This record gives sequence, C-alpha cells and structure tokens, in this order.
Amino acid sequence: MPPLSASAIAAERRDAIEPARATPGPAPIRIRLLLLTDTSIAFSGGSERFLRNLVALLPRDRYDITLVQLDAGHHPDAGRHLPSDTAHATVHGLPVDAIYGRGGWRALRALREMILRERYDIVQSHHEKSDLLNALLPRTPGCVRISNRRDMGYKKSAKLKWLFRFLNRRFDSVIAPAQPILGELARSEALDPARMLWIPNGVDTQRFRPWQGPARSAARQALGLDEHATAYGCIARMTPEKCHADLIAGFAGVHARVPQARLFLIGNGPLRADVEAQISALGLADAVTLLGMRPDIESVLPALDVGLLTSSTEGMSNAILEMMACGLPVIATAVGGNLSLVQPDITGLLVPARQPDALAEAMTRLALSPDLRRRLGAAGRARIEREFSLVAMVQSFDQAYQQLLRST
Repeated sequence: MPPLSASAIAAERRDAIEPARATPGPAPIRIRLLLLTDTSIAFSGGSERFLRNLVALLPRDRYDITLVQLDAGHHPDAGRHLPSDTAHATVHGLPVDAIYGRGGWRALRALREMILRERYDIVQSHHEKSDLLNALLPRTPGCVRISNRRDMGYKKSAKLKWLFRFLNRRFDSVIAPAQPILGELARSEALDPARMLWIPNGVDTQRFRPWQGPARSAARQALGLDEHATAYGCIARMTPEKCHADLIAGFAGVHARVPQARLFLIGNGPLRADVEAQISALGLADAVTLLGMRPDIESVLPALDVGLLTSSTEGMSNAILEMMACGLPVIATAVGGNLSLVQPDITGLLVPARQPDALAEAMTRLALSPDLRRRLGAAGRARIEREFSLVAMVQSFDQAYQQLLRST
C-alpha cells in the first residue's frame, strides 16, 4: 500500500470545518480539476455526500472545479438544487442511460471536447459509467487520470470486470476509501498495487456529534421515544444489497424479547413497498418507523441508542462513520469496509451477513446492556475524532493530487 493515505497524514485540528481561504503573497498555481460522477450530488447517498464535501472543502484559492453529472439530464437545472457550499463549482449535466448506447457516445464526444478545450490537470471519475468514459478519453500532456472506487464492485458484471483489467492501466491512480476494496480490485480486475491509493472517508465531527441532557431528550420526544425505549436506527437506501428484510426479521426477534425496542429506517428506495409489507406482516407497525429521506440526519442520530447496517456488500460506509461520530455503538455485517470501521467489543459488534438470528442476538445484547452501549459509543466517537475527520480526508486528497501532478 502506498505511504500516502489519510491514516498517515497528520490533520490539523480545527474547531469548525470550513473551506481554506486565500493567504497573502504570490498567487498559488491553480489546479483545474474535472470530476465525473454517475449521480447528482444533490442526492443524499454516501458517494454524493463524499463529493459534496470534497468540492466544498478543497482550497478555493488553488482549485478550479468542474463537475459533470451523467444522470443530470433527467433532472432539469442540474445545478439549481446543489448545496450552497458547492456553488463555486461549475456544474454540467450529460444524460446517459445505457453507457453503450447513444447517450454514452454523446457524453464521450462532449467530454473529449471539454478535455481538449479546457486542458484539465486532473480528471477524476466515480462509478462505472464515469470510469469507462474517463478511461476512453484521449490522453493529454500533464493530465492525471484518477478512478475513485466507492464500493466492492457488486454492480459490475463479470464481463465489465474483465474489461477493467485492461482499462485500469489507463488510470494514474485508483483511490479507494477502504483497503478491502483495493484487495478486491487486485483480485477481480488485476489492479497493479503500484496504482493503488487508500484515503479513508471522513466525517464532519462538528455536525455529527453526541447530544446530552435536554437536547437529547427533546430529540427523542420528537421521535416519540420515552426514557425506557431502546432505539435502533439504520441509514440505507432500500435496495437489495442493504438487506432490509434481514434487518426487520432480526428486529422482530428482538422486539419479542424487548417490547420497548424501536426501529427507525432512514432512506427510501425501490424496495420500500416490500419493507412496508414485511413490517405489517410481522405485526411491527407500532415499533418500526420509516423516516424516509432526512436532510437533518445529524439531529436524528443523537436521539438513538444503537446504529445498524446489515448490507451484504459495503465499501466504506459514511452511515457508519456518522453513527459513530454521534456516539452510537454500531452493529454491522462483517463485509467489506465494515471490518475496518467496527471493532468488535470496542466500538460495536460484527455479525455475519444474511443471518437475522445472529443479528437479533447482537441487538438484544445491546438492548439489555446500557453500560456496554455507552462504552462502545464513546470509543467509536473517540476513534472518529482520531482517525476519520473530514479535514484529514480532504487534506489527503489535496496532497495526493499534488504528488501525482509532480510525478507526471
């Protein structure tokens, strides 16, 4: 593993996260950065939050940022609803459904013209469509190509993984937030270790933090929780790989033993109707609450007692980072990047994927052990502050960009 990683870079501690401001003296050399992504950063998923943070916090006196969203053609006025702290970036939308169809070829031509006209210093892609286009774009002198892999590649077909065995050499670096992702890329796509770079995700520890006393009591009352309830929460899009069916089945076993247990599901998705049907069939309508999308997630998590993530595959979960930052012990499946975040009996508990009974046992253990919950939650918060700050992540990308540009 290359020595440049967030874990090896000392991050200056700050009382608040804010973009770097220009300092007196000679004007610094500006870096022209082109970011390609399959989805709109106006969405609330982990990858979208990562990109918003990166765009917002890279030093504005040294970066000119252009963001191209490949699905934005389906969302009129692609840049209108972006957060205010990303308004300084130039945003474009290119509609792409099937990457091998006409939309893909149109996007490739448009990006080729942008590359040749604007002479970007760095082109960084996120997700499969963007990676394919990035790899196929013409090489220009002095331009660094980066692929930022956010998951274990569960959406890639065997043919696509085979194709990337040849395309990966087109990237100067492949960055991932978790070492298991890089290990999987080495196995399935023959990625050269010399091209690997590990930069863990970061979380805003000022926005996501534990609440105490009256503030926490008020947050719990807003969710309809009394002092005796044990509240579990899961932040996840309702898609097959997030395994909500296993989560609800496991919770049913807990609720039978701990009637005051409550479950809050944060997020929407194509399986929402299935989730609602399962809750109803198990007679859990009074114990499970679907909160949908919550832009104020930082005011929901501190009201809970335990964080959950039951995915069958995972990169490095922003949801786990945020739950730990809020002082919650986390129960997660032992897959992917979860193994790097949740330390068993130190910051939380790990359970096998797709085993609701094992999940129920772990959930019941924490429901019956308030002291253990507090100890695990405090250790998780301390680890986030020590190893996974948002400042450290952005500084690591800044340093990586400069190092890669010097080596071209």
